[in-house]
Amino acid sequence: MAQCRGCIGFGVEVSWPKPVRPGEELSAQSEILEITPSRSKPNQATVTLKTTTLNQNGEAVQVMTSKNLIFKRGHVPGENA
Repeated sequence: MAQCRGCIGFGVEVSWPKPVRPGEELSAQSEILEITPSRSKPNQATVTLKTTTLNQNGEAVQVMTSKNLIFKRGHVPGENA
């Protein structure tokens, strides 16, 4: 299972193109759309992610786009490298 250690959410847009029914099997796929390094803080970047949740037929039932502040490995506040 993926972890997001040292990330802060700036906002999210969510849509539900199809309803989810009891008993459906869901899976999720995430895609990095954009990485923008911080000009003033080289240990940080803004990352835009698109996560699509699919049902057992491969149909999108949820689409979420989020912007996150991500810290480079070993630079998470309060975490020892």
